[in-house]
Amino acid sequence: MPFRLPSAMLAGLILVSCVQYHSSDQDAQDSPVRVQQPASPAQTVAGRRLFLKNCAHCHGSDARGDEGPDLHGLIESDEWIARRIRNGVKGQMTAFGDKLSADDIGTLIAYLRALK
Repeated sequence: MPFRLPSAMLAGLILVSCVQYHSSDQDAQDSPVRVQQPASPAQTVAGRRLFLKNCAHCHGSDARGDEGPDLHGLIESDEWIARRIRNGVKGQMTAFGDKLSADDIGTLIAYLRALK
């Protein structure tokens, strides 16, 4: 006689496996950023280089804003900023999640935190 799982139990197992798969997929995309505070001079230089290459065309080379907002004095959390960089804002900001690594995003955030 074959072993049979009750349908509710089977449905629960399927749901758990789907949630675990989705969570691990999401974790890879939303890997935590490491922001060194205060930023080292080398990290600030690297962050500025990334900023000029990827962000300055909208936020201005001095990050004071142009098409995009002024980025001086940001009060949002590092994770909020990282999510914004990764995912963008529909119709307002390009998503950079496929272009920048978690380390790159952390370096960018460290640079932004250094802006006065």
